Amino acid sequence: MLRTLPPPITEAAALSVAGAGLRRYEMGPALIGVGADATVVIVAPGDDPKGSGVQDSTKVLLRGDRIPDLLSRFWGSLPIHVFARLDRGCIPLGTALCRGGATEPASFNRAELELDQPLTREMLDAVRSIPAPGPVPGVEWVDLVETNPIQALESFVLGWFPAEEHEPAEEESTAGELDNLPEALAAFHRLARFRPAIHRFHDPVLTEPHRVSGPLGDRLVVAVWNGAGMDWSIPWPPTEPGEVDPRVWLTEDPYAAEPETILEEEPLSRFLLQFTLNEAMIAAPFHASTYCMLTAHLNALWSMLRSVPLSPFLPTYTAGRFFVAPGLLTQVISDENEAVVGFGAVHRGTLTPLLEHGFRWSRFDG
Repeated sequence: MLRTLPPPITEAAALSVAGAGLRRYEMGPALIGVGADATVVIVAPGDDPKGSGVQDSTKVLLRGDRIPDLLSRFWGSLPIHVFARLDRGCIPLGTALCRGGATEPASFNRAELELDQPLTREMLDAVRSIPAPGPVPGVEWVDLVETNPIQALESFVLGWFPAEEHEPAEEESTAGELDNLPEALAAFHRLARFRPAIHRFHDPVLTEPHRVSGPLGDRLVVAVWNGAGMDWSIPWPPTEPGEVDPRVWLTEDPYAAEPETILEEEPLSRFLLQFTLNEAMIAAPFHASTYCMLTAHLNALWSMLRSVPLSPFLPTYTAGRFFVAPGLLTQVISDENEAVVGFGAVHRGTLTPLLEHGFRWSRFDG
């Protein structure tokens, strides 16, 4: 059955839903009306991931100047009605609850609204049309993974993360112990001078590796996981003279009396690429993830994805395998029977073609 959009109404009619005593506010491009009965939000159409507007089928983001009077309205008990302004008038998107944003009147300049009923795809395409992706990062670096993982990492990072206005001090970026680090780690820190985003990961490769002692002897901690719940380290000083690509140890709960340690399958150069791919997916502007499905349902993906020749990441936890396509990172967690797939993209439009595969999505930003 062909679905149609609800009939548009005038802006005045949309605002009248707020009831008597209407007061109008503007937060960025969004118009907000408050009255005795409700709060009305009218957002502009279009795709603006960092500004006001519809983000996905359930999320509407408001961002703009601070408006202290609105805090009690968004966090109060009166309903919030959301509309989108199109050329023909305003169309209703439904009611919503405030799920995030500023919580103090003096700083109220942002609110995250969650629609009570998800938008249909037709409605979403009407109020948040997706621009063409344009140029996207390529995947040629995959050819280098087995022969030159350091160069593969550099090529991926330079393509995936945009350049920034950043001019680090030469002395700071090469000071101290960095001169003595294995080439893979030194290369990572040199790369961060041109793409500082890789030092802002949720789980960072440390800008200042530190030495520790424990059951494995003296080690140099090079990366941490989730607030230091786990860390990764290399033998320090090197156990073999001239060792250029040392083994990597994962330590769980490193501050425990007897922490558990696991030897990573990949040496440092390949581990750093593995780690960066995982963190780049987490940091990607747009995401999609499926519900658990039969592994056989992945067959349609293989024609569009290239496998990254690395061992599964975190094999004792998720054992995710990485795949890529232009502008798209993919991690597959699977066994012979079931699979879950996650995607990260730099452009929303890169995700949209994935709808053709008919997966059930737990999240879909496309």
